[in-house]
Amino acid sequence: MPPRGYNDSMWAGGIGPPEHCGDEIGRMLVKVAPLFQFAQGLTFFVLGMAILLTTPRAGRLEIGRRLPLLAVFAFCEAAVVWDGTLASAASAAYVVPPLLQAALLALGYGALLAFGLLVPVPLGRRSRTRLGLLAVLLVLWLAGVLFSALGNTPSTQIAFWGEIAARYGFAFPGGLLALWGLRCHTSGGMDPRMLRLTEGSLRAVGIALGTFGVIAGLILPSISISADTWAVGQRTETLSIIISLILTLCGVALTYGLMRTLNIIQWEVEHWIEGVEQSLALAADRERIGRELHDGIIQSIYAAGLMLEGARQLIPEDSVAAKMQLSQAMRSLNHTIQDIRRYIFDLRGEEPKGGLVRGLEELLRDFRVNTLLETGLVVKGKDTHPLDVERQRHVFQIVREALSNVARHAQARRVEVRLFYEPDRLQLQIADDGVGLAIIPTTRGQGLRNIRERARLLGGTVDIGGVPGQGVTLTLIVPYSGGEML
Repeated sequence: MPPRGYNDSMWAGGIGPPEHCGDEIGRMLVKVAPLFQFAQGLTFFVLGMAILLTTPRAGRLEIGRRLPLLAVFAFCEAAVVWDGTLASAASAAYVVPPLLQAALLALGYGALLAFGLLVPVPLGRRSRTRLGLLAVLLVLWLAGVLFSALGNTPSTQIAFWGEIAARYGFAFPGGLLALWGLRCHTSGGMDPRMLRLTEGSLRAVGIALGTFGVIAGLILPSISISADTWAVGQRTETLSIIISLILTLCGVALTYGLMRTLNIIQWEVEHWIEGVEQSLALAADRERIGRELHDGIIQSIYAAGLMLEGARQLIPEDSVAAKMQLSQAMRSLNHTIQDIRRYIFDLRGEEPKGGLVRGLEELLRDFRVNTLLETGLVVKGKDTHPLDVERQRHVFQIVREALSNVARHAQARRVEVRLFYEPDRLQLQIADDGVGLAIIPTTRGQGLRNIRERARLLGGTVDIGGVPGQGVTLTLIVPYSGGEML
């Protein structure tokens, strides 16, 4: 098998296929060689597909903008390697014409060289010199092929020397430049935090590319040129399998390193977005509470102060009117005290401990103490899929917000929380016996927006239902798995 697992064109210098091997080992190697070829091609095809599918996630990393070049390289490599597999299966010299194979290799290795040239260059900086050098090399390669074709050189010889030139001129420097460029990139061209997370995997990618460049761009063409010095048979086939195995391992390392890097980037981006969303929700809560304190409680206290001042002035003249005004002031202050208690409940920052049920019990106990409303908790089913701490925190905040809305708007005497553990999801209901939907707004208000936003982060849904005079029921459904925050 030729070192690239390709057809006989690479072996025009003298090494023939090993069908002349008389020993059992040689025949066995002939049988297993296509499997190594297929694995090598499959590895690079998977690499190309993985890059195409995951590149959009690498926007934060500068190297992510260069990854399509590696996809071109991987697809071209897979196509040429698989041609050798198909040719072996069909007992043919080749499936894809040799000149087209050489052109595919030149395109793929040119993309590898472009990647190596552009990786060290920041995205905002021009790289005309590097691109110009690449263009000159491609033009020279194409001119050499065309000149040979005009000179009536056999197509197999043109393909052979075109492939040799592509390996020496593109693959070898491309692999080494990619290794050097990724090393430079991880040494100072990245955000420090992202560098700590991706340095190891990016260096593995660089080493794999450098190794590929040496094997495919230096060793293979050197073997082909000096083919007449090699013995035909088992030794050749063994060497070919070893080289194919090494190149396959390079492809595996490339795929693993790039996918691990992109997964880390994706996790970091999602973690950052979640933090921003939580900060925005917290800021909105603070703004809402501050506005309501100013518009409600402070104004009520100010009005009560005016009533007390008026009562003080009325005492010498009309004690009965003064007593009535004092009573009105006391009622206003008692109402304000209740409002303050509700806000204290709403502003509590610590989260309940001990699991979901115990946390709900603590929330309802605090709510009952601060609002003097009757509360109840109903739990059905078994907790076979405990929520993690972060998801529990969002559930507690939703319940806290819903209870606060009941205290402010529902005019209820009792509120009940019902927790249902279902096979694939958790269902939570907060039901009151208040005035119902005729008075309570369900489409406006920051509190309800916060509830819906937290439900979205949990990957769940929120439904608010009820009829006038019969209270409101808020239903939260949370799947055990999923959610944007995970």
